[in-house]
Amino acid sequence: MTQSVPPEPPAQERPITRRPLFWLIIAIVLLLLVIAILVGMAMGSTNDPDPTAPPSGPPTPTSSPTPTSSPTPSDGPTPSDEATPTPAGAQIPSDCADIYTRDLTAEFDGLVLNPAWTLEPGSGVRRGSKDEVAVALLESTAELTCSWANPRGGSDRGLTTDVARVDPDEAAGTLEHFASAGFTCYEELEGTRCVIESAPSPDGKSGESHFIRDGVWIATWWVNAGPDGYTHDIVAALFG
Repeated sequence: MTQSVPPEPPAQERPITRRPLFWLIIAIVLLLLVIAILVGMAMGSTNDPDPTAPPSGPPTPTSSPTPTSSPTPSDGPTPSDEATPTPAGAQIPSDCADIYTRDLTAEFDGLVLNPAWTLEPGSGVRRGSKDEVAVALLESTAELTCSWANPRGGSDRGLTTDVARVDPDEAAGTLEHFASAGFTCYEELEGTRCVIESAPSPDGKSGESHFIRDGVWIATWWVNAGPDGYTHDIVAALFG
């Protein structure tokens, strides 16, 4: 005998877990959750910086510090206030005998160094130049004057050398003046030398030699006297 199967109750009377719509909704919710998680992970991996990548640039400061100026000391001159020092150059001795490397008396043939009459006021002994511009400067800059003269008084033979200290501007101006005044100027012995000589006459010859190096000026005027190498010997004595 065949048993009869009880009829299926209506859907609204079934338990909710046995309703197909319930599981469909659950499946949709789970799918949406999975999609949301995947999207969130993708966005997070895009926004997070790669720890191995170099920084794209320095951070922008929120404010710039105001530099503070260092106070200028008031107890000393600034470098711009200090005058350019004059080259020290050679030491100028106080004794004329020390401007030569040897005794030149024999080579001056009867003239002697600084005879007494040349040291008297109004002796008429010239400076180491006849040029008015050079004489004016020598009056204020010469530290030593050495004269080779006749021991009995003035004659037609003699030589005077001034050793002066000049600053760079004075040295440059003096050399420019000599060049424009007809002197022959040339580089020699690490300095500059300017010379001039008169034409021979019944009275003989005269001339001048000016040597400037490192702020030292050797000015020599001569008439019918002066051994060869005279200025060279002074340079050797003063500069070594």
